[in-house]
Amino acid sequence: MLSLLACQACTGPPDEVVIETRVGDSALARDGEAVTFDDLARRLRLYGEIGEAWWEQHQEDKRAALEAERLASGSPDAALEPDFAPSPPEDVEAFQALLAAVRDGPIDEIGGPVRNLAEASPELWPQIRDELLAERERPKREYEQVLGVIGGDVPNRYGYFDLHWKKAHGYDVRLSEDWYEDLLALEPARVSKLLRPVYRELLVTCALLEATTKIAQAEDGQADIDPERMAELVATLLDAAYIHGGTFRDEVGRAIDGLSDAAIPHLMHESVPPEGISEKSDDAWLLRRAEYATYCLDRVDRLSPQRALESVADDRRLLGAVLSSYAEVRDGEAAPLLLDYVDAEAPGVRQAAREAFDAYVVGPQPTIRKKSIRLLGGQTTTRRAELSYREHARLAIRARLEAEAPKLLEPACKLWVRSPEGASVIEPECEAQPERLYRAYIAHVDETRSRDRDARVTRALAHEDPVAGAAMLDTLLSDSAALGDKGPDLLAPFYAEVADHVLETENDRARAAQLLRKSAMLVADRDPQRARELTVDALVLESEVEAVDDPGRRMLLATARELHPDEPQVMAALARLDSAQAQSTAGVRKQLRTSVMILLACLAALSFAASRFHRWRAERVEA
Repeated sequence: MLSLLACQACTGPPDEVVIETRVGDSALARDGEAVTFDDLARRLRLYGEIGEAWWEQHQEDKRAALEAERLASGSPDAALEPDFAPSPPEDVEAFQALLAAVRDGPIDEIGGPVRNLAEASPELWPQIRDELLAERERPKREYEQVLGVIGGDVPNRYGYFDLHWKKAHGYDVRLSEDWYEDLLALEPARVSKLLRPVYRELLVTCALLEATTKIAQAEDGQADIDPERMAELVATLLDAAYIHGGTFRDEVGRAIDGLSDAAIPHLMHESVPPEGISEKSDDAWLLRRAEYATYCLDRVDRLSPQRALESVADDRRLLGAVLSSYAEVRDGEAAPLLLDYVDAEAPGVRQAAREAFDAYVVGPQPTIRKKSIRLLGGQTTTRRAELSYREHARLAIRARLEAEAPKLLEPACKLWVRSPEGASVIEPECEAQPERLYRAYIAHVDETRSRDRDARVTRALAHEDPVAGAAMLDTLLSDSAALGDKGPDLLAPFYAEVADHVLETENDRARAAQLLRKSAMLVADRDPQRARELTVDALVLESEVEAVDDPGRRMLLATARELHPDEPQVMAALARLDSAQAQSTAGVRKQLRTSVMILLACLAALSFAASRFHRWRAERVEA
């Protein structure tokens, strides 16, 4: 009855629908009662809500019954225990066994294997990647049928999501925001037997997407994130979004949202499409893939250069990677922000920012995107749609010079001029102006940095406490460019003198050795022989530190002998170490010999006492 009503309702909104009932008393119409289209739609929606509420209550009752059954088993914590053994796969064999359990095992027992797949070891990433990118055998429409049960949205052939659109426009539709959990909570009985292989494949895919996100988060928790691994994770997820006609794009998008900030530079790299690809080529999907990477950055609020740089400001390595990515992305809004880092204290960050801004001002004039505009009177013309990244860079560098070095500014010029033939051409001097201004600004920044460096070195060398002066200079050692050409010749002898001062006043051999190593590092390129001598002296001092054990001392002295075989200081230290070990060995032997003699004396005394006891006992028995 309801299906007939629904079909009749779908033909259009008639003014009036007349329903005649022959048997029984219908809830919709009685005695030929007229029912309007709006009334019919409202009642059908009401029945759908009642059915959905009944199903949710049924699921809740079932869960409560299972929990009560577990509690009745006798274990007070039984209701809290999972129904599977937490044993994620660590090798390929275990991984393949779990895949077989999900694809071929009992349908009611695949929850455990699926959750274990989601916890797969990072060492299994090659197998996870191959499974995610494998071609599916069943048609896309079958995946849509299974996902329709949980409200999973699948894009159509134009890439649009129907359920997301309806949800955003106020329609009362069920939309899944987590396929992984919703598919696990789905009763297998609600999936027909013909579609259960598709249901299993969906579980495998969702579990592997979960595993990918957790691998990325594990990488982010390490001290040094492997950029190649993170780049491969990002590229694989973007490829998986377009596997099988984009079936899994909605869930892949959530997996990308779960990546750490370490994925930002790689998403930026992927947002730049390969050159030479058009919408009509066979690789046109790469253009959509690049647009999707941009969309993913926007979803996590990292598309804005300001937000992207703020999110990685505390990690110098990531900050440098994001700055370097703008050399490829060339977002115009990033131009003034790059200038904020061209004088950064960290050398890597400073170099990345300079190379990125260099990409904005060097090279051919960028193509300007234009748009068509309709004028009054019906005529149309084209106008520039936005400023190019070169124009953003020109405005940014001029604003920076006006604020910091107005004398370096050049008069504004006009880029496009008329040729003698009347055509519009680019004026070469004006085209190169942003680059000239940028070079002048960098020279100004470096000159200011050089003066500041010289002042710091002078204050450190003139400090009344040599140790405090050496600590002031330590900040310059991480930046070879900040030292200048005269830095090694000036600072290396100073560190050696401070090392002698520390030995004489504090007898701190570890601190003195550290200062000698810094001095050796400074002169390594100019005077390798002197650097080798300083390193040998540092090794000898480190071998005399009390906290170092004998094997460690011998290893340090062996390294010093390799660097300088004939050094008397090293040979003397080795001789002292051998003598100390010989004396220690002799003392141990003497102590062992004494212990053995005492033990023998004790045994003899016990033997004598036992013999006297037996003789006394025998005499008493005879008496």
